[in-house]
Amino acid sequence: MQLGDIAIGTARSVAQRSQLGEYPLTASSGHDHVEAVASALARFGREARAAIDLGDDLGDRDSADIVTEVSRGIDRWLWLVEAHAQAER
Repeated sequence: MQLGDIAIGTARSVAQRSQLGEYPLTASSGHDHVEAVASALARFGREARAAIDLGDDLGDRDSADIVTEVSRGIDRWLWLVEAHAQAER
């Protein structure tokens, strides 16, 4: 939307387009949940950084800048979640 397009953000459309794996329904301990969330955030972070590179390669600085800010947020969340994984050990 920031670039003037329409956001298709229903749960169904987002789930269909997502490259993230399904959340493990067998996760039962706090550690299992922390690991599942950390894994999803790490994958999301890698995808975001690839999108930054793509924006740069295409000369689309605005898109690269938007995704860079998203990437910073993902990295902060991942750091917080991984801190919980370290605390449990």
